[in-house]
Amino acid sequence: MPRVLTVLLALALAPAALPAADAFAQGSMSEAFKGFGANRKDPIQIEADSLEVRDKESVALFNGNVLVRQSQTVMKAARLKVFYDSKPGQEGGTGLPSNQQFRRLEADGRVIISQGDQTVTGEQGWFDMKSEEAMITGGVVLTQGKNVARGERLAIDMKTGQYRLDAAKGSGRVQLILEPAAAKGAGGKP
Repeated sequence: MPRVLTVLLALALAPAALPAADAFAQGSMSEAFKGFGANRKDPIQIEADSLEVRDKESVALFNGNVLVRQSQTVMKAARLKVFYDSKPGQEGGTGLPSNQQFRRLEADGRVIISQGDQTVTGEQGWFDMKSEEAMITGGVVLTQGKNVARGERLAIDMKTGQYRLDAAKGSGRVQLILEPAAAKGAGGKP
């Protein structure tokens, strides 16, 4: 289905938005969703099948095949709800306020966030720029190259770079698969 709407937003975002997975071996998620809002100079491009703006609520609702891109970071979801700060009289020509800051993003419907060889997937996700916290829930899978971590809920504190992956209640465990460094030489021998 062709895109009905492509919106290019060059926004002044909160400086610490979404972090992305550094390296499982290093145990760091401090780079996890690096692109979104971390660099105020790079524009954020949002594509969706439809957009509804609720000015009085300072909310933009993107629906259908949502694609968000900033620099090297990409997010896909079925729906995206963007809460923003705006001041009266700051509307741009698109009906969206200009020069606002995102307060919170809420995505749902098979959320996929990737940067390079790092990917995080889940069913829902929210990212709060003011508290600098993020959460991905619902069959969470983190990958970096061949390394894989699985759980039900991933909580990220962007200020400290700490994250916590919890298992679903009743299943009792998270799963982590770490591949050794790439084999060198013939026949896969190091």
